[in-house]
Formats: sequence, structure tokens, C-alpha cells
Amino acid sequence: MRKVLMCRTIALGVHLFRCSSCSTIRVIPHSCKSALCASCGTARTEQWCRELLSEMLDVNYRHLVFTLPWQLRLVIQDNRCVLLPVLFRAVADSILSLTLGNPTPKGRNSRRWRERCRRVPRMTPGILVALHSFGSDLKWNVHFHVVITGGGIRHDGKRWVYGPPRYLVPAPLLGLEWKLNVIEGIRAAHSKSPLYCRPLRSDPTRRFDVDECLGFIRREKWHIRLGPSLQQADGAVKYACRYSKRPVIAEGRILKYEKGFVSFLYKDHYKGGKNSYKKLPVLTFIDRLVQHLPPRYFHQVRYYGLFASAVRAKSLQKARLLLEQRKRRRLPPLTWESRRKAVGDTKPLSCPHCKTEMTAWSLLFGEAIAMAMLLGVKAGETIPPNLYIGPKVVPKRL
Repeated sequence: MRKVLMCRTIALGVHLFRCSSCSTIRVIPHSCKSALCASCGTARTEQWCRELLSEMLDVNYRHLVFTLPWQLRLVIQDNRCVLLPVLFRAVADSILSLTLGNPTPKGRNSRRWRERCRRVPRMTPGILVALHSFGSDLKWNVHFHVVITGGGIRHDGKRWVYGPPRYLVPAPLLGLEWKLNVIEGIRAAHSKSPLYCRPLRSDPTRRFDVDECLGFIRREKWHIRLGPSLQQADGAVKYACRYSKRPVIAEGRILKYEKGFVSFLYKDHYKGGKNSYKKLPVLTFIDRLVQHLPPRYFHQVRYYGLFASAVRAKSLQKARLLLEQRKRRRLPPLTWESRRKAVGDTKPLSCPHCKTEMTAWSLLFGEAIAMAMLLGVKAGETIPPNLYIGPKVVPKRL
């Protein structure tokens, strides 16, 4: 939170660009590079998309959404360091157990069930799993967005197997695999080290019973949403970026702040996805933002199958050989100038007076108050993107 408050202020330092003709100086503040920041999180997401695009295969993709019952939300929130890796592994095992021919549902010995399992093509697909912990209204709602290739390498590694046109694996099979893998993973983690359970609101003397909750949700039917078919790698990457590294809320959705209350815009799914407004006390609003900060060094996007980090280079090389494709050229990293051009500023580094191209002149760090007096701005004020210092205003020591 401290980094976000210092974003684009003097506290993080500034870059100075100078015009060689009239000596006009442009001040460009440094950003915080935080995932929680609305502006820096967007730039970070764009850069990650450009890097990921060079690794993706040019095949069809599917978008899946793995959801959890609402009874598990508080348990996961209180034990996120233990349970989130378990859930990531459950997502991957649910898909790979079916595509590799090792389904785990117990008690499913009917002829119809065996025929469904037999129809699943035997292959190893590429899987990208992104954790999404918040809904549009900023509540805690853990679910996983999965981008999976519409096919994979056959077990013998001799050819590429294309999946069915509608979906890679049957949805009922996948839903049952997902449910059993989650329940078994949470029970194993709870038996190894008891999970923290908060007291009940109805009876503070009692605590949430994990085993009782797992027994209840086992009898329920879990649903997995099969999203649209993504025809190209570009569409798949955009889907993955939209649900992975983006900030919790965009600046444009925050409407106003007055008298200790924050009003923001959100999509109300109970009203068919219509836009609604929510007004929260400022401390409640901040608390909802902070609860979605991941633990330190925690990876919110993970790769399995062909995209697994340990075998990615060899697997993708073999897949491109079977598909007769070439690796895409890695795009250059985004710079401040390229991002300004993307928002409509055609010549961000041209002098406003003589239109000469400005060049990097100095890098300024130091005490915030002294730098504020030097540049003529307030110490905690966010520096606008069009702050110029004329030649007559620039102090000699600058």
C-alpha cells in the first residue's frame, strides 16, 4: 500500500528529459511497479502478455472456469498459503488424469461411465492456470481460469492429436474429477497439519468443522463453465492476461470519494451482468483491496502439461515440429514512450515550444521535500504526465 501511495510522486525519483534547443525540461516520475496499482498493474500485464505470446502455439484453445462452493471460501482465505497450491494441483490433475487415461472417480463402474472415459483422446495438452480471487464487487471469491490447447502430443510423441470440436474432455467427467481432487487435497492437508478455522458467528464457542463441510459439499454437484473456443494464440493470451495479473480494480471504476465513503462501479451478475453502483466506507474498501494481495513470492499463474516449466522448451519444440510451425519472434519490451503513444500521445518526448526531440538528461533521487522545492511541486502530489519546466525556471544547480 505504501508503494501504491508513492506511485508517480517525487518519493520514488524522476527522470529528466531536456530539449537541446530551448533547454525546456520534462519531468517523468517513476512508478511503483506494484500489481495492486491500477496503472502499473496494467502495464505489467501488457508486458507479460507480450512475453507469453512468443511461447504459445498457433492452435485452437479452450477457456475453462473452475469454481468452488461458497462454503470453502473462508477456509481458503484463512489458509491460503497451504490450500492455494493444493487447488492449483487439483486443477491440473483433473484435466491430465482424463487426457492421460487415469481417471480417479471412485464407485463409477457403470458401462456408460467407462465409455465416456474411453472417448477422451489420450494426449498431453498445454495448460495455463490463472488464480482469480476477486469478483467484480471486490468480494473474496476464489476461482481458476484455465486456457488449454485444443489438442496435444500423443503418448508416443509421433503426432499431434486434435481434440473434439466442442470441448477437450466431457464436462461431467471433469466436474467430478475436480470435486474429488479438491476434497482429497484439502483432507490430506488438514490431516498433515490442522487448518485454521475461525469461530462461527452464530456460536462463537464453536469453530468451523472442515470434515463436516467436506462431507456436505461432496454430495453436491460441482459445475465447470466451458468458455468459448479461442481460434488463435492471440485471443488465448488476451483471455489469460485479463484474468491473471490485472489489478483488482481499475481507476475508471472508482467514481468518487466523499465524506469517508467510496463509490465504485461493478457488474452485477444477479441482474444479468448490468452495471451497478456500490458505496462502501473507505476502510472497508481498502480492506477488500488488501485481502486480494497474494503471499510473497506466490505465483498466481502456473503452467502444466506441455507448458510446464521443467519441460517447456523440449515439449514446445517437439509440438512445433509436429505442427510444422516456427517460434514467434519475441516482441521488444514496452517503454514509457510506447505506452504514451498507445493512449494517443503521438510525440510524448517532443518539446512543446520548438517541437525538438527531447533526450534523457538526468536521473534525480533524493529527499522528497528538497526535490519538491527544486521542481516546484508538492512533496506528495502525483506528477502529471505533461509537467514541463521552462528554461527560465530551471535552477542553476539542477
